[in-house]
Amino acid sequence: DNQTRIMALENEEIDLIFGKNMLDADAISQYVDSDRFTVSLSDPTSTRHIVLNTTHDILGDVAVRKALQHATNRQAISEGIFYGLEPAADTLYSPTVPYCDVDLEPYAYDTDEAARLLDEAGWVMGSDGVRAKNGQKLELDLLYNSDSVTEKTISEYLQSEYLKLGISLNIHGEEEQSYRDNMKAGNFDMVFNICWGMPYDPQSSLAAMRAPVYGDYAAQQGLEDKAEIDQAITDILTSTDEAERQELYDFVLTRLHEDAVYIPLTYETNKALYTSELKGVHFGTDQYDVDFASMYFE
Repeated sequence: DNQTRIMALENEEIDLIFGKNMLDADAISQYVDSDRFTVSLSDPTSTRHIVLNTTHDILGDVAVRKALQHATNRQAISEGIFYGLEPAADTLYSPTVPYCDVDLEPYAYDTDEAARLLDEAGWVMGSDGVRAKNGQKLELDLLYNSDSVTEKTISEYLQSEYLKLGISLNIHGEEEQSYRDNMKAGNFDMVFNICWGMPYDPQSSLAAMRAPVYGDYAAQQGLEDKAEIDQAITDILTSTDEAERQELYDFVLTRLHEDAVYIPLTYETNKALYTSELKGVHFGTDQYDVDFASMYFE
């Protein structure tokens, strides 16, 4: 339990709490300026994001998907919900992930641009504050894991923000197994997901997009370039030429970004909270690497 771990540290029963999900943002933020304890954060390990289902009649329009990108204030989510402990994310994979330092233009938070895109796509603001097109309301459903307080909080925030632009967002949570089953089957308009993290990103998580493993496969079925993306991913996995492999990654990551299938929110980080007397605490190549051998007391 989160609070039990904190109490054990405070009472000097333990010296270190280490791990991505071992402490929530509220708890760890209380120790940022502490002399007695030290807070450390790793480089991004994975990306918290929302997947948009391109087979949906509304989300099949890339203009609507791009409008949602511009309507999402990632910085506000990072600072307001995570106290900055999870940096705002501009891309599906952090540039610190191998092969992912690709020159992509972030979707800036710009509500005027979001409104312009919706206007041009024919979505007219109604007297009830919700846009409509050919008699259809601009209503979308966001599925989240009800076991995650964080996802519920983000959902409620986005529901409020999107409505200002005339987008009606219905949110509903399901327990983890049901949420995962519906995600895998493509039974969603929008759904929360998290990248796999090192050492599985980007190759393994991209490879999984080619089959109905998670929600990615179902969500991408409406893309005109789906076959090209899948082929490039297959070529990545078989290529032995480093330059060719980077070229293929550039293509895949650029296509997914420009197709606006994913709304990146924040980059998850590995976290450590420990007594300041403990030295040598650092993070390894992935979130599961805990280098106890380097830790010592002076």
